[in-house]
Amino acid sequence: MRSLLRFLVLLPLGLQAHPEVEAALARLNPLIASRPADAALYLERGQLYLRHEIWLEAEANFLRAAELQPHLTGLERARGELALATRQTSAARDHFQRELEANPADAETRILRARTLATLGDRASAIADYDTALATLTHPTPELVLERSALGPTPADSLAVLDRFLAQLGPAMALELRALALEETLGRYDAALQRVDRLLGSAERREGWLKRRGDILRRAQRLDDALSAYRLAWAELNRLPTWLRESPDAIRLATQLQELLNPSSPITP
Repeated sequence: MRSLLRFLVLLPLGLQAHPEVEAALARLNPLIASRPADAALYLERGQLYLRHEIWLEAEANFLRAAELQPHLTGLERARGELALATRQTSAARDHFQRELEANPADAETRILRARTLATLGDRASAIADYDTALATLTHPTPELVLERSALGPTPADSLAVLDRFLAQLGPAMALELRALALEETLGRYDAALQRVDRLLGSAERREGWLKRRGDILRRAQRLDDALSAYRLAWAELNRLPTWLRESPDAIRLATQLQELLNPSSPITP
């Protein structure tokens, strides 16, 4: 036991590359030395190591916390995160399950289990966990909504998820872009154009959206309308100040538009 405590308290070799860890340990190690039976301190130190991908030290601290207080709130979640980070996916699922049995309202753990279940190929259970967690969050992040949307068994299902959260959260560019791509995948070109027009209405820079509008019209075989959109995009691009027109993105867009507006282009009459 003494050797284990000494191992846990001493600063591990190789931490010189993690000065922020050293600073946190300078606070935690004296506390642990004075309160060696405080499981919460070992959990905190293990989480510190986990955040910095120092796996062995994280595991040692979590194991010590489990010896002292097996049902410590947050411990199973932390052990699950470690298992997930070290690709022990089934073990991670089991840790998250135990945490949720004790704390079923813990949305963070439920999201972690949803990700784990998705990795294991259990789509239905992952969707159920995402939906339960999202229902408890007032302002879920767009990234989390995209994760849930990606599990839709069809593009239409994924799009329905995005539209539900766009109505709840308001405009979110990441969600709008994914919804737009799904509309195109489904061949719903009129709906895709409506999305682009909404984005155009609030855009500070219009040339890229006009190019996107032309692309959608071209896929819909509305070639005259597509050509008009490309010409508008070209005009908007040339209204920009020189320093913006010479940016890599603007040069790339100009090259694409020149090719599309070239008399030899298939869409140019």
